[in-house]
Amino acid sequence: MKNDTVPLIPSSISPYLNEIAERLWSGHAAIMVGAGFSKNASPNGTSTRGFPDWQQLGDLFYEKINGTKPDNKGKYLNVLKLADEVQAALGRPALDQSLRDIIPDYEYKPSPLHVKLLDLPWTDVFTTNYDTLLERACISVSSQKYDVVINKEDLVYSEKPRIIKLHGSFPSERPFIITEEDYRRYPKEFAPFVNTVQQSLLENTLCLIGFSGDDPNFFQWIGWIRDNLGSENSPKIYLIGVLNLSSAQKKLLEYRNIVLIDMAACSDIDGSHYKGLERFLDYLLSR
Repeated sequence: MKNDTVPLIPSSISPYLNEIAERLWSGHAAIMVGAGFSKNASPNGTSTRGFPDWQQLGDLFYEKINGTKPDNKGKYLNVLKLADEVQAALGRPALDQSLRDIIPDYEYKPSPLHVKLLDLPWTDVFTTNYDTLLERACISVSSQKYDVVINKEDLVYSEKPRIIKLHGSFPSERPFIITEEDYRRYPKEFAPFVNTVQQSLLENTLCLIGFSGDDPNFFQWIGWIRDNLGSENSPKIYLIGVLNLSSAQKKLLEYRNIVLIDMAACSDIDGSHYKGLERFLDYLLSR
């Protein structure tokens, strides 16, 4: 039943949210969580380091290779290629340690947003994140009991609902998928994960949160999902958040059959990613 305390949703996005809610509460919705969602975590104590975005990750790799921070003239375009170069120059252990160093996993704890997300009856929660925020949030969730899958071997005996770590998991479930070569080999070496996400898309509505319009993870997964299904047969995928997309990015995503649900259309969001996702989750919880 609708909770009257949940603010109204604009008519421009309400049909999509109602469709997601209907599928979710009938047991036919899954979600994929990207790195942006971790920025909603709550700091432990006085931690001032935030979770990095792709540009900050690229800056770190550039400095590792070149010994200086990038200037505008030396700006790079491909973070994954930079990660390849770090591995070639310094070795894979150094690359892995760089990721552990820059991502402040245990300096943060799951926020109420993490708990709200997992309180919903998703068939599966996929994530490309290495951090352990979702797993730790499970402790505060009583309505669902999630199996946590951190490698492809765990898939065989896992039971839904699951949290499936697609790209590795801190502290040491490697490889942490980050280089161009990792992505090139992924569909073959991690075929069980790709097949699981593809099968989920055939059976469920798939929502994406925590992804930006230029996120390499996002575009790689959209490509892998559609490789075997084809663009004509692929169900629609929903990208939800305060999206901040250019008109060119919107056209590209719509061309790829991605439905954009920009929560910035709601009143009182004021560009806040946290508020936008909170409104989305509260709306689903109220249905």
